[in-house]
Amino acid sequence: MGHKEGISLEGISERRGHRHAFVYERVYEIIARDTDATGSTTFSKRSLAASLDCSLRSVDTAIQRLRNDGVIEAVPQYGENGAQLANVYRLCHPLGSAPASR
Repeated sequence: MGHKEGISLEGISERRGHRHAFVYERVYEIIARDTDATGSTTFSKRSLAASLDCSLRSVDTAIQRLRNDGVIEAVPQYGENGAQLANVYRLCHPLGSAPASR
């Protein structure tokens, strides 16, 4: 799957009830949607931050939280020259059903 520029936010929640959705909830929804459709998704944290209109640090923290909770897995990808490319992300468990590691 190729690198996505301008990640689609179609179907991704901006609100949860009366509050704004947290970045980790929105990242989860993107990964869940794309995993359901194609088995995995590939994006750079920078392009995701730009699409969500948040900081790179917020996206990094969200992905780390989802990985630590066992909800997603991230598989690094490398180019022929050894440079790291965008990771491939897959949903492992629905949010709230994975055993928390914290």
